[in-house]
Order: sequence, then C-alpha cells, then structure tokens
Amino acid sequence: MSNIQLSKDADYLICLIYKHYLELRDNGISKSDAKVLGDSQKVNQDIIPEWSFEDTDDTCRELIKKDLLDNRIYMDNYCGYMNLSDNGIIYMENRFKNGFKELTDFIAKFIP
Repeated sequence: MSNIQLSKDADYLICLIYKHYLELRDNGISKSDAKVLGDSQKVNQDIIPEWSFEDTDDTCRELIKKDLLDNRIYMDNYCGYMNLSDNGIIYMENRFKNGFKELTDFIAKFIP
C-alpha cells in the first residue's frame, strides 16, 4: 500500500478525510460510523467546502480507484454512499506514524 501514487488534490483530500475520521473517533463515535462519508456533495459541504463540487467529486473518484474510499453507489453521475475504506485507514496509519499532530502539520502545508 505504501507505493500508492496520488495527485496533490487527492493527497490533500484523503488527509482531510482521515483527520475528520480521527476527530469523530476522539469524540466517541464508533469506527463504523466514523468511516461513513455520505456522498461527494456531503464531502464537499462538510470536509472541503472551498473546492467546487465537481473537483470534490472527481477527487473522490480518484481515491475510490486507489481503494482508499469505498463507494457503494453512483447517483446521477456523482459518487454516492462512500466510506473511508479499511485500506485507506491502514494507508494513513502507516503514513503518519506519529499521529494527529504529524497529520495536521502536513495539512497545514496546503493552506496558503
């Protein structure tokens, strides 16, 4: 899994999604519930509102192709019910071995 290559946008989005997952877990949400993302419109609204919906949806598709997100259905040409996949969690755990602080420091590099 460590040899996954992502665009900069996909790299940024998976980090934000993983951060969201960790925050939910810290607030006592179960693993199965914390992995639920909803559709790409919800991801756009809740996780990355500064992007257009089209860019969010396209980037979610990239993450699905890399098996970092699970997608149950497509809804009128956009990503429907999505979860952070177990592979996505494993990839991020191995990538940020020092945890949340290392992840947030990495995300901060993307913010102008």
